[in-house]
Formats: sequence, structure tokens, C-alpha cells
Amino acid sequence: MPETLQARLAEFAASLRAVGAIRSHAVEHAFAAVARHRCVPRFRYGPETITVPQDELPGDQLLDIVYSHRSLLTSIGQDGRLPSSSSAPTLMARMLEALDLRSGMRVLEIGAGTGYNAALITTITGAPVVTVDAGAATAQGAAESIHRLGLGDRVTVVDGDGYRGELSGGPYDRVVVTCGVAGFSPHWFDQLAPGGLVLAPVAHGGVHPVLAATRHADTVVATAALWADFMPAAGPLRPAELAGGDPADYVPPAPVTRILDASPARTQDAYNDLWFFLATRDPGITRAYMADDSVDTTTGACALRSPHGTAWVHIDGSITATGRSSVAEDLRALIREWSSAGRPALTRFSAVLDRTETAEPLWTTTRWNVETNAADSAACTT
Repeated sequence: MPETLQARLAEFAASLRAVGAIRSHAVEHAFAAVARHRCVPRFRYGPETITVPQDELPGDQLLDIVYSHRSLLTSIGQDGRLPSSSSAPTLMARMLEALDLRSGMRVLEIGAGTGYNAALITTITGAPVVTVDAGAATAQGAAESIHRLGLGDRVTVVDGDGYRGELSGGPYDRVVVTCGVAGFSPHWFDQLAPGGLVLAPVAHGGVHPVLAATRHADTVVATAALWADFMPAAGPLRPAELAGGDPADYVPPAPVTRILDASPARTQDAYNDLWFFLATRDPGITRAYMADDSVDTTTGACALRSPHGTAWVHIDGSITATGRSSVAEDLRALIREWSSAGRPALTRFSAVLDRTETAEPLWTTTRWNVETNAADSAACTT
């Protein structure tokens, strides 16, 4: 590795630690060792497609983009391909920390993407990684990235249905999912070693916060691990009828009213915690956008949608609403519930999952428990 690139990777890893995304030496070492630009031969940047040279070190301007904290869109889903991206490194680092990886752990990844995450994982564990992707072109691209990184002896890329996992490399100590799903596939738990963990972004309130799940006999328990959103999976991992709170069509233009000082959630973390709570209390909570610019969703897109109107809560504490005033009042009542519960962080939520009675079942969340203090908890049904 050229000395200038080695220094850049070390700075990149240090920047992720500085913002709190990295907490451990093992994860920092991985980001300082694996060259992200080797996994993104091309990506979308605004209206342009950027090509990253692989036979020589790219220029500093291009490397500044690749080694930033931004996600990189690598496929927009044309010509029969599924959309794909390289997730924001801050999110990748937080998920790797949540996996609690250790030397020798075998890992199954659902959603190969660019191959970068699998490369990071095997650098942390020193053990085999199997990564599965339902898109043939994406799987091929990931395999090429792994080859360029010289990790073909440790990472196996499979073009297949992530719902079914991959028996050949199991049992796995960890399963990590990098696409938005409606629930957990039973196959993942069947392929998990005793004491193993599944980490997956599960549809909730129009986004995909990451849940950590374990199985004990016939019981699957999940806890909320961190806030996130991901591109949705295809096929049986995300049937529309189970992806509650999916963003609907744009809200048609209509007169809006604004209510000031309606929410105490004035930081991004608090806003995410509030959003998670609201979605445990009302299935109408989703990510919503107005068809015109009368609602500024850059200040928060969390909304309560009903046949009678839509009400958004924003990070400045205000509510913007259309339709009947009762919709905004319903949202205010839910916000007051969050305050009365002690404004719990999303990481204080847990759920015992239910298995759907379908041809391709999933373990899904229907009833959440929130730890309100050391002595008691409150139940929330979605």
C-alpha cells in the first residue's frame, strides 16, 4: 500500500473514531487497513457517474470523496439490476461495533453490496465470511472487489436468495443484514451457532432501524441497537404487507398550519428516539414528503398520516399539519406520551417476535416493551 494511501486510511479511521462511530481498536484497524476505493470502481455523484481508476492510485480530489463519511450510490437499478450502494462509513462502523466481533468468528452477510463490509469483517475476525446478494451483477461486482483486495481466500460471495441464508459456510457466530427487511428469516437462526446474534435493519415507522436478535429455544427476542435506514430488500425478506409504515405517495399540496414548541426532541439523537417511540404507538407513523415545498422535511420527515390529514414533527420542536386539526392533536398526544415515559432512547426498546403464518415466514415485531426505569416497563403495540 502506498505510504500516502496508508496515511489517508489511518486519518479516515481516526475521523470515524472522533465522531463516536468507532469505539474499538479492532474496528479502527480494519478501516485503516481496507481500501474503500478498491470496492467502488464507479459511483453516482450528483448527476454524474464517477469512475475510480483501479490500476493506479486515484487523485486526491476523488479520494476525498471516497474517504468521506458519505454513502456512495453504486447502482440506481437500471437494466434489470437491483439498486446498490456503499453505506455511510459511520453507519458501517456502528454496525460492526454492535456485532461485537471477535477473532475467529464466522459471519454470514445478507447483502454483499460492494464487498467493502465483508472485507472489513474478515479483517476484524481473521475468519471466513460468506456474503449473499440477490442481484447477480452486484454479487459479481462484490467478488471482483474482494479479488482486488486479495481476500478471495477468506470471503465467499454467493449470488442467491438472502432469505435462505447459506448453509455451506455455517454455523455462523454472527449474521449481519445490510438491506432493509420486514423481519428476520427463520433460516438465519437455523444457521446460527449457539449464542449467536443476528443484526438487521427492520422496517419501522418508514425507516429501518437496526435490531439485534437472538433465539432461545422457540423464542426470538430483539432489541433496538441503533438508528439507521437502508435500501429495501427484494423478494420474501420485505413483503409490502409486512413493511408497516412504508412511505406512501407524496402528500398532495394543501394549506398547512404550524404549531410551535410542540416537541422537546431538539437534537438529532432525541428526534430519532422520538420517531422510534411514535412508531411503536401508532401504525400511521412514517416518513412523509409534501408534493410541493410547503413543508420543510429537511428539518424532519417523521409524520403521522391518516385519511384525515398528515402532521409532521420537526427537530426544532414544531409541528406542521394538513387536513383536520385532530391529526396534529393526535401527534401531540403521542409526543406527550414519550415525554411522560422519560423520553426513552430507542436502545431501551425490546420485543419478543412473532413468526408469521405464511409460505415464507418471517419473525416480526408486533409488541414492544420499553424500559422506563430500573423498576418497570411499558408495553407498546404496533
